[in-house]
Parts: sequence; structure tokens; C-alpha cells
Amino acid sequence: MVNTISTMVMIMAENALTSIPVHTDVLRRLQSYKTGGKTWDQFLSELLEDYDPPEWLAEIERRRGRGKYATQEDIEHLHLEQAHRGK
Repeated sequence: MVNTISTMVMIMAENALTSIPVHTDVLRRLQSYKTGGKTWDQFLSELLEDYDPPEWLAEIERRRGRGKYATQEDIEHLHLEQAHRGK
């Protein structure tokens, strides 16, 4: 039981909610796209599913050009790298 609770706490800590500071005009634009019935987390997750930054696509092409196949793991790693750099 204790291990289960510890595991649950670790998972929750790894995926904790955060706040993202944005300028008021950016927030207004986001609010205009967000429809009712969805949380901000759901809305932003869906938005990100449909958007691949040009820099990210260029990196995938660069890796392919070196003969390295871009796997799903590569893609996820690039997304994490960008998130840590604040892109």
C-alpha cells in the first residue's frame, strides 16, 4: 500500500499543474480560440497536436539527411528539448 501511494505521488509530481506567464494580448487570443467544455490543459494539448515548429521540422530533416531515421522516440526527445529551452 505504501509503495502504491509513493508511486502515485511521484507520478502526480512529474505531471504537476503549472502556470505559464503570458502577455495579456496573447491570453486574449488564446481565449478567443478556446471553446467551452475544455480545460486549458486539454485545449493546449490539442493545439500542440496540430503544430510542429519549423525549427523542429528542420531538425528532423537534418537528422534524416545524416542517415538517421527519425523515430517516435526522436520526436518526443526533440519536443522535451524544446520544452526545457522554453520554445
